[in-house]
Amino acid sequence: YRVEQVTTKPATKKQKYFKLTFHELLTILCAATVPIAIGIYTTITTDRQTKAAEERRQFDLKQATELQQQQIYNDFIDNIYTLHRDDELNETSEPWAFANARYRAAHRQWDAVRKAHALQFLKEKGLIGRDQCTTGCEVKQLVDIIRLNELDLDNVQLTSQTGSLNKLNMKCVQFDQVSMVNASFNFANLNGVSFNGSRLNGAKFEGSSLICASFNGTELQGTDFGDSDLRGAQFINVNLSTAKISDQMQQAICHSTIINGTASKSTVA
Repeated sequence: YRVEQVTTKPATKKQKYFKLTFHELLTILCAATVPIAIGIYTTITTDRQTKAAEERRQFDLKQATELQQQQIYNDFIDNIYTLHRDDELNETSEPWAFANARYRAAHRQWDAVRKAHALQFLKEKGLIGRDQCTTGCEVKQLVDIIRLNELDLDNVQLTSQTGSLNKLNMKCVQFDQVSMVNASFNFANLNGVSFNGSRLNGAKFEGSSLICASFNGTELQGTDFGDSDLRGAQFINVNLSTAKISDQMQQAICHSTIINGTASKSTVA
C-alpha cells in the first residue's frame, strides 16, 4: 500500500486575524465595561448622597427656624409678664407704647402659626377685645391695649380646639385696617368684632358667629362666610358681589342698596 502523508492546512492569515480579533474585542469590552459600571454606580451613589444631604440641610434649616420662632414667642411672653409686673399694662399707662412696640417687633418675625397663638394669648390676658361682650352688640367703651391696626395677619388660622362644642373666644377684637388675606376662622366667636378698613380677600369663616360684627369699607373679594351667623352684622361701602354667603343669611340682609355690586349700606337683621 502507498501511504500518503496527510498534512493539515495551516490557518490562513485571514482566519487567524478574525479569531484573534474576536478575543481581543471580548477582552476590550470586558475591560471597558468595568470602569463604565463603576462610573454609573459612582454617579448614582453621588446623586443619592447629594439628595440626602440636601434633605438633611432642609430639615436642619426648618428645625432651626422653628426653634427661632418659638424662642421669639417665649421672649414675647416674658416681656408681657415683665410689663404686667411693672404696671405698664394698666389704664394709667395708656397708650401703652412699650407693650405695643415689643409686640410689633416680635410680630414682624413670626410666622402665621405664632401670630395666631399670640392673638389667642392677648385675648386670654384681656389685652385685646377688652369690652365685656355678652352678645357683641353692646356699645364699645374700651380700646384694646395692644393695637392690631396695619398689621399683616395673612394666612392666620384661628380655630377652636373643641370645634362646635366651645367656640374660640375672640369677641369684640378690633381687627381694623389689618390684612387678613386667606385667613380662616373655624368655630370662632367673633361677635362684635370690627374688621373696618381691613382686607379679608379669600378669608373663610366656618361655623363661626359674627353677630353685630362690623365690615365697613372692608375688602371681601372671594370671602367665604359659609354657615356663619351674620345676624346684626354691618356692611357699609363694601363689595359683596364675590363674597359667599348662605341663602339664609342673604335673605336676612335688609335695608341694603346694591350699586354695581357694592353695598353702600347693609345690615343683616
